[in-house]
Amino acid sequence: MRIGIFTDSYLPDINGVVTSVVTLRKALEQLGHTVFIISNHQGAKITMDAEEKILRLPGVELKRLYGYTMSSPINFAHDYIEKMRLDVIHTQQEFGVSLYGRQVAHDLGIPQVYTYHTMYADYTHYINPFDFDRVDKAGKWVVKKFTRLMGNNVQAVIAPSQKTKDVLESYGVRAPIYVVPTGLDLDAFKPEHIEMDDALQLRASLGLKPDDHVLVFVGRLAKEKALEMPIRAVAASRDEKLHLVVVGSGTDEEYFQSIAKSCDAQDRVHFVGKVPRDHIPYYYVAFDGFVSASLSETQGLTYIEALASGLPVFGRRDEVLYDLVEEGKTGYYFDDEAELVKKMDTFFAMGEAERNAQSAACIEKSEPYSKEIFGRKILAVYEQAIDDYSHTFDVEKIRMKDDFVELTVERESDPEPIRLLVPLDDFFELKIALHTKLDAYLITGYLEMQEFYHAYTIIKRKVLSKDMTAYELRQYLRHHFDLEEGKIEQLVQEMKEKHWVDDRKYALEKSAYWHEMGNSKKSITTKLKKVGIASDLIDEALVGLDDSIELANAKALAERVKHTFKMQSSRLKRKNVIHKLVMKGYSVDIANTAIDEIDMEQDDEQACRNALKKAMRLYSALEDEKRVLKVRQYCLRKGFSSGQIDEQLEEMSDQFED
Repeated sequence: MRIGIFTDSYLPDINGVVTSVVTLRKALEQLGHTVFIISNHQGAKITMDAEEKILRLPGVELKRLYGYTMSSPINFAHDYIEKMRLDVIHTQQEFGVSLYGRQVAHDLGIPQVYTYHTMYADYTHYINPFDFDRVDKAGKWVVKKFTRLMGNNVQAVIAPSQKTKDVLESYGVRAPIYVVPTGLDLDAFKPEHIEMDDALQLRASLGLKPDDHVLVFVGRLAKEKALEMPIRAVAASRDEKLHLVVVGSGTDEEYFQSIAKSCDAQDRVHFVGKVPRDHIPYYYVAFDGFVSASLSETQGLTYIEALASGLPVFGRRDEVLYDLVEEGKTGYYFDDEAELVKKMDTFFAMGEAERNAQSAACIEKSEPYSKEIFGRKILAVYEQAIDDYSHTFDVEKIRMKDDFVELTVERESDPEPIRLLVPLDDFFELKIALHTKLDAYLITGYLEMQEFYHAYTIIKRKVLSKDMTAYELRQYLRHHFDLEEGKIEQLVQEMKEKHWVDDRKYALEKSAYWHEMGNSKKSITTKLKKVGIASDLIDEALVGLDDSIELANAKALAERVKHTFKMQSSRLKRKNVIHKLVMKGYSVDIANTAIDEIDMEQDDEQACRNALKKAMRLYSALEDEKRVLKVRQYCLRKGFSSGQIDEQLEEMSDQFED
């Protein structure tokens, strides 16, 4: 296989990415494959070392970023790369040379694999020196969006750890993600390749005695490495023999030195600066253990190097260490300075036999990270990416449909074209055009989302034409679409975020409207509960209603219903009207006030006489004695007293006699 590795940093630079690329190249070449390195240099011309198979593009040094060399993603090296006849392109970063690699892959129709080395969300402090919360959130949003864009335009993504894969998936990366821990050339760390006398001399050169207890940190000196924690732990320890050796340089070296000085630990914290790569193994084997408090690692190559050298790792609890550090066997976990001090005391209290057994366990733990295993795993990813690329779809038609684009795609292996909806944002993010090639994983993912997109289109029209609550929307979706609850909730949340569904606005506006239309607060409460409005929103809506309208509504209802209680006494009519108002949701106080403010006066004598006349007609067929009893009972139920009934009966009898 002919492989092109595009990387913005390469030898003679030294960092984690360079180490990974160098190791990968050696492993692939040992497996019989041809590897080309496409990188950059601080020059204005393209250079090609045919023997070493290294193509270098023009670049400019960025001193503020550790001397990083930046190249333009626009280059004119296509002719060089075409001659390489590459089977696969492997990009190692997101900028400059790696961006150019993406363009080459697209232009020349070459499958692309992308390794995500850096957790950029942990580096936003470089653009936010004053630690503004809004700047930090904006920076992380940009990282998330940019990473998703990078991850969804390749055939495969390589994550050095499960932690990294989880983060990529949370960002929305849908390309196949393969967890492949970065391998190392462990041969350099084997005891037979180390001159122990040189290691002992290195220790002595720092003024350290053979019986001193020494931990070492190897890496770039930057704030995300949290080196202040081990420094303060050493300062806080009562172990007078305890020392920390710091190997490396970086933008925050003076910052960490000032912390050591402020802790009065400058005599026990030794900064040795940057050392040549081939000397690094000696800085492990010369000391007793490795320590790092960083939480920004995607894998942590220095941890593996330390283990390969037989050093236990003191590491801050982080997912990237779970496969490396077994508590008390290959290292120790800590969360703060105090816990680190305890773990260091535990380790240095061990006897020689225990320390030797631990060292052997550390070396054994590093073995799966050899360059040979690394090379074979990466090769398997290449083969899968090449196979996936052979099954890509070609975009034949594009049609805009509201918030979506309808694509017609096809490939040789399928008998019929496929039509599917793609969100407008994705369409532009993926830079889709006629004859763009789309990977099978993308098409499969979009096909699985078609019901969701169809539901979105329908409910958008519905909520824009009719007021709906979130509860009503959920019920509608459950009834009309075959969607999982998670997808239903996602649609509801999207409608909320766009303010097309707003339960608070619904409660406030509907309650005011219903109130104006004569509904009581209680009936409004019932209506709002029925459509799923939360109690706190109902309370807020009711508080905003005008009590004078509530009273006016009650009076209007009382006026309407008082006429329905005919031939009743004034007392019973008042009682029945109040009961009717209460049943309609008005409070007793409002009902009484409403009754007091409307005209409820009537001629009880005439009402009683009318009731008697009606009762006599109703029971006219009964015998006299029974009829009189029934008539009296009827009038009593109408609220008239026995005296009122007798008086009216007597008057009616006198009139009849006259």
